[in-house]
Amino acid sequence: MPIRLAIIVSHPIQYFAPWHRELAKIPDLELKVFFCCDWGLNTYLDPQFKTEVKWDIPLVEGYGHEFLPIARRPERLGFWEVDNPAVTSALDRFQPDVVKIFGYAHRTNWRAASWARRYGRPLLLYSDSNGQIVPPVWKRAIKDLVVGSFYSVYVDGAFCIGNNNRRYHARYGISTERLFGGILPVATGRLLQSVRDRVAIRTELRRKFNIPEGAFVVMFCGKYQPHKRPLDAVMAVHNLAGKDLPVWCLLVGDGPERASITAFCERERATNVLMTGFVNQAGIGPFYAASDLLAMPSSLDAYGLAVSEASAFGLPVVISDRVGCIGPNDSAQPDANAIVYPCADVPALTNAIELLWRDRDLYQRMSAKSSEIAASQDVTVAAERLASAVRQLHQMGRRADSQDRLRATSEVTAS
Repeated sequence: MPIRLAIIVSHPIQYFAPWHRELAKIPDLELKVFFCCDWGLNTYLDPQFKTEVKWDIPLVEGYGHEFLPIARRPERLGFWEVDNPAVTSALDRFQPDVVKIFGYAHRTNWRAASWARRYGRPLLLYSDSNGQIVPPVWKRAIKDLVVGSFYSVYVDGAFCIGNNNRRYHARYGISTERLFGGILPVATGRLLQSVRDRVAIRTELRRKFNIPEGAFVVMFCGKYQPHKRPLDAVMAVHNLAGKDLPVWCLLVGDGPERASITAFCERERATNVLMTGFVNQAGIGPFYAASDLLAMPSSLDAYGLAVSEASAFGLPVVISDRVGCIGPNDSAQPDANAIVYPCADVPALTNAIELLWRDRDLYQRMSAKSSEIAASQDVTVAAERLASAVRQLHQMGRRADSQDRLRATSEVTAS
């Protein structure tokens, strides 16, 4: 009999859809994805992009799924907004062997976790929480109480997406054998297929944005938000322009920091900075192909999925030490494909970009390593790893059951 896997997720997420399709192909799994709302499937106002968004890739095709009735349509996907009381009856009908949830920040996830505990089904937690970020003391005390309680009562295993994420789950008491190695999936094949002739598309896009042919393009990809610090990348590239280096900054995305970036460029007469506005999934590949380097200056970034996407195109990474995907087994591997610098240190960011522009041997080694890492980040790999985690957790059972069996064995041995 196949193992029945229920996945609870807030809405159709563009990065998860290809992953779910690959999972549905695995013979010994019977998958059903339960969505809490239809964000992304229909046009919605993204509060961070500050624009209406409707993803242009298939989001719910190729795998079993169900949209749960929701108490009210959410505006920001907050804890109390994502509330689907019917999740328990949906799980009753499907009768999963393993339940997987994404994080603990939605009320529906707590409802699903409670159902799994009540019926003795192991709960697999998947999140992008970053173990190197330490909250303020007051917040830490509250978080340890609430999150610690959630882990101890409900969580039976964790699907870890890297070194920092593994550290986070371990902090809350998940033992090593229940920490399953995984990745945050990227549809590497789709990205590369969108740029079949990389040289031609690179030339075409640069011509479209009036970027000189020999320019060294530093790409920022994401929402222009204060915590992502896109202005740091702009300032670093502007510093290099002051040295007469042919370095440009390409900001792919949109958001509230656009005004600050525009004001800086006007004040400093920076002409080597371009902002594209929101770019949908089907059109993102050419921008990676047209770039030479990815900069990720964030002060708070749980993971940093753009690093995995950029790696598919062989881009080295200059990355703040506050981003969650840094580690020896992660997508940003220090001194392998990534230069890590102290967050908010614009001179250090500037120097790292200049080093990769000047040292072509170093650039080529890091580029080759990025391409190598990208092969391990694809959705097909992610699907196999999740399937393996589900099989192991199904075999282990609930953590409390294992602890009860261990105690019983100890008592027999002692007697």
